[in-house]
Amino acid sequence: MELSLIKNNQHESDLNQEKLFRIAKRMLVSVDEAQDAVQEINIKLWQMAPEKREQLQNLESYAVTMIKNYCLDRLKSKQAAHQALEDNALRVEDTRSLDQQIDHSDSLDWVSKLINALPERERLIIQLREIKNYEFEEIAKIVDLPEVTVRVYLSRARKKLRSQYLKIDPHGI
Repeated sequence: MELSLIKNNQHESDLNQEKLFRIAKRMLVSVDEAQDAVQEINIKLWQMAPEKREQLQNLESYAVTMIKNYCLDRLKSKQAAHQALEDNALRVEDTRSLDQQIDHSDSLDWVSKLINALPERERLIIQLREIKNYEFEEIAKIVDLPEVTVRVYLSRARKKLRSQYLKIDPHGI
């Protein structure tokens, strides 16, 4: 009898872990980061005082809230803000001549440098929207700003990038 109870709880625990992983994967995109997030939450839950655990009405919903908050913190962190442009995010089919490919590569390098020179908040918003393709609602939650304000920051950052890039390459864009 006791063994079947443990097996049932183990199955339920596995389902909860999969749910936490799916949430983390959706928010963080990277499988490795999602696995790390689930592991961190499991450690925190395991280290939780038994009295506190007993006070919780629904451990699963508490764990889901913890994983969402952890992922939002990870996205807000400086590591996310300083993530370099990925070439594959802006890659175009290479049916161009060698000169065109070199020009494109140089342009990407300049854009990357210009993005990294933006103020931290604008840089994070540009990266989340233009590189990672997040929706405005998601970005607003991550940077803890109203959605309208995120749109304003994005518009200003794009204008800055455009004007700075045109100073470098007047024929660009």
